[in-house]
Amino acid sequence: MTKEEVLTILKEKSSEENKEGMAKFGINTANAYGVTVADLREISKKLRKDHDLALELWDTGIHEARILATIFADKNRMDSDLLEKWVMDINSWDLCDQFCTNLAYKTESGKLKVYEWAVQNETFVKRAGFVLIANFASKDETLTQAEIDSYCTLILNECDDSRNYVRKAVSWALRNIGKRNEDYRKHAVKIAKVMRDGGSKTAKTTATEVLNELNSKEVKTKFRPKK
Repeated sequence: MTKEEVLTILKEKSSEENKEGMAKFGINTANAYGVTVADLREISKKLRKDHDLALELWDTGIHEARILATIFADKNRMDSDLLEKWVMDINSWDLCDQFCTNLAYKTESGKLKVYEWAVQNETFVKRAGFVLIANFASKDETLTQAEIDSYCTLILNECDDSRNYVRKAVSWALRNIGKRNEDYRKHAVKIAKVMRDGGSKTAKTTATEVLNELNSKEVKTKFRPKK
């Protein structure tokens, strides 16, 4: 399938109503068609892994085309420089999350990018660093204690960032660390209490959010030994 054919399908699926709904959720719709993620997933099933097509779609700048590109780009061809190029193009929180979850997390450079991006000033680059942590914490069973500790250090260092898109990603990252197992839940709770007791208003807000979830009956029950 060519770039033009994909864009034709996207236009056919476009919806002003969906676009208005996206905007209400804080999604940048300046260059969007208003295609649902569910429709994008269905479209992606018709596309074989075609990295060159993914590059072409990304370069259109169209919101949904870029999300599609993250779904079927070849992770083995996403080197550090290309990841850097793409993350700098991101202008919306949902594209950031799709980029990290569908693609960047799976690449060879993904773990390195955590440390590079989480300390940057650009909103969505910084968010990407913490979305990567959230992905590694929830999916990578090989994470070492040293890696978890380094993620917690990043969280403590950056938890005063008051930009909501960053703050929510920091919260997501720490909550996912705490949901790995009971030991990590207790560890994440300790980190959150440090944030609550000695941090800024932003840090306290994030800490409260984390503590509410990790101390919830649902999460605690999940890790309770079965009788």
